[in-house]
Amino acid sequence: MSIKSTIATATAGAARWGLRSVLHRSGGALPGKLGLAIDPELVTHLACLLDASVVITGTNGKTTTTNLIADAVAASGASCVCNRAGNNMETGITGALLEANSDRRRTAGKRRVGVFECDELYTVRILPRLKPTYFVLLNLFRDQLDRYGEIDHTQDVIAQALALSPTTTLIFNADDPLCASIAARVPNPQLPFGIDGAVGTETSHIAESRFCGQCNGPLEYDYIQYGQLGAYHCPSCGWERPRLASFANDVRLSRTGYTFDVSMSREGAHDAARLSTKYNGLYMVYNITAAWTAASALGALDDAPSRFQNVLDTYVPTGGRMTRWHVGGREVATDLAKNPVGFDRQIQQIKTAQGRLMAFFLNDAEADGRDVSWIWDVDFERLSATPGIRAFVGGTRAHDLQVRLKYAGIDARIVGQVGEALASVAGEPADETLHVVANYTAFPPVVKELERMAKDGAAANGDTTAVNDASTAVDGTAEHVPTSMVNSADEAALSNAAGTPEAGASAPAALDRPLRIVHLYPDALNLYGDGGNAIVLARRCAWRGIPVRVDDVRMGDELDLSTADVVLIGGGADRDQLAVVNELRSQRDKLASYIEQDGVMLAICGSYQLLGRSYYMDDTRVEGLGVIGAETVRGEGRLTGNVAVASDLFPHKLVGFENHGGRTKLDADETPLGAAVVAGTGNNGDDGFEGCVHRNLIGTYLHGPALSKNPDLADWLLARALERRAHAGDAKAAALVPLAALDDAYEHAANEAAIKLLG
Repeated sequence: MSIKSTIATATAGAARWGLRSVLHRSGGALPGKLGLAIDPELVTHLACLLDASVVITGTNGKTTTTNLIADAVAASGASCVCNRAGNNMETGITGALLEANSDRRRTAGKRRVGVFECDELYTVRILPRLKPTYFVLLNLFRDQLDRYGEIDHTQDVIAQALALSPTTTLIFNADDPLCASIAARVPNPQLPFGIDGAVGTETSHIAESRFCGQCNGPLEYDYIQYGQLGAYHCPSCGWERPRLASFANDVRLSRTGYTFDVSMSREGAHDAARLSTKYNGLYMVYNITAAWTAASALGALDDAPSRFQNVLDTYVPTGGRMTRWHVGGREVATDLAKNPVGFDRQIQQIKTAQGRLMAFFLNDAEADGRDVSWIWDVDFERLSATPGIRAFVGGTRAHDLQVRLKYAGIDARIVGQVGEALASVAGEPADETLHVVANYTAFPPVVKELERMAKDGAAANGDTTAVNDASTAVDGTAEHVPTSMVNSADEAALSNAAGTPEAGASAPAALDRPLRIVHLYPDALNLYGDGGNAIVLARRCAWRGIPVRVDDVRMGDELDLSTADVVLIGGGADRDQLAVVNELRSQRDKLASYIEQDGVMLAICGSYQLLGRSYYMDDTRVEGLGVIGAETVRGEGRLTGNVAVASDLFPHKLVGFENHGGRTKLDADETPLGAAVVAGTGNNGDDGFEGCVHRNLIGTYLHGPALSKNPDLADWLLARALERRAHAGDAKAAALVPLAALDDAYEHAANEAAIKLLG
């Protein structure tokens, strides 16, 4: 090593000794931070300690997969160097290498294998320096969009990292087209893994992107496991899921979890094993397949591939994940979920366990991502028909969760801590489990409180306080998940949720035909929870007894606006938005005619931009539809954060979250939606305007979704739609205006809470 790296390792070693011996702390990432401050290339210098290494990244499952691989490596007799605590940025990985450096004498003569969890955006810093033997790419889902940006950006970063480490073998989830498209861009040796054949135990309406990574055409699926994972092909260019080198098949779900075969062929060798896991999420089958593949590739299973079963049997999740606690005579099941797909998997487990007691905690700290609009992509609706459901919400964004659950047909109570939820269900049967799900920074306080309560209970009763979560499904059959949460809602549950018309409101007259809400391209423009706007409008109609119908218009569908009453269109990733632009160009006259005939429309973010004359995608100017007088130009950096604006149309401030790179300038004859930005940046950060009102069209950068905490805006759209019907001679529509009042206490509380967060 160089003199600089020697000084760096010595300084870091002294810091680690002081933290442990004097302050009695684990050390965390501080030694790595100090070492890198002295020698930014320290990882390169320490990489020579390792005989082999693997780096694991992906949106979900990094920690589990990393620890499974590390356990397999350790069980093989090798010395494992691993950042098990989950410090997955450069400082944490450096700290693990520094630890290995200090243990060189103790581990002399042993094979040293590095197993490192890595944050997606830090792969471009780690791979070129570490040059790992293998790189495991698990999946890519929406996560912390305000930090990571759109998934396209994450893909670019990972592809660049691999290109800078060309000898690293890429082990990637071929069932995920977003991972497969990265593999198609890089020259690295590759081991695609996945699940061979439809499992049929889970599915989901969530899909990050179902567009071809080569030609951007819509993908077709032979089957979908969940999210965008499955067997796909592009009918336009022929791109398809890569042939699997390693795979799970014969996947069976029972009351005791999943059992399945794993098999891998490489370099003339063939490894196979029959595995079982007591953890019942299909995501665990993917994690285990990835871990088994990497462990086999590293040689950790050379003498006995089936030995991996011992690793699974003894695996203990970290930090309270997938854990069951016994507190006050009740079982509490805890797990972490930090994005829509992860949360949806937990909803699936609660549903299959027939759980009716549940608590959800949501924070919006920097580590969580400030934008929590993704909760509207979680299928809470599938829980709404649960008999006797008791739901609680907490965290810094408890009000947002309360509103989300309200529109799912669930009346949830806000609690400060998990102990409050436990106390509230004390009268429920003792054999019923309280299911607790929390996101990243909300989860540790939940675990800490349960540890304290369980310890106090154990001291008094001598009971076991925490065990591995062996929760299982009720049976192995698939449960149908509706493609549209709006159209699948249980109306009985809806009628019991908060939000029904005020007492004494006159019963509305039945319309000759339902109010028709047309949701444009939810399969492409689905990035920021904007589908929640359709949910909000449909529920607010249902609560008033107004018949309503939501029609999803997907890519390739015929666009019929002749009977449309409200048109909704959301925001999406650049690639997906470009596909929509190309689709809409042929429909431009229909859309322009609808708008100029006072058709009601809500356009969010990217779709707001494309309704103008032009906008930019990176450095490329894209022609818009030109139906409003607006131009969107490039700017330095993205405009991201919570926003509040005052509007002349409404008594309450409009709140939401913005995340856009373009700067929109309105023509002088266009009217802004918000005339004064109270906090945030709005259209461009210069003129104080936000959004646009063009006849009955509203364009806005507000995510959240826009209507969930702004009920006045939602009702403005519905009222304009009914008035338009009335002007066309529909007397029954005229009788519905003004709209019957609803109890919007939850929505207004969430609105006020959002404004308080802005200071």
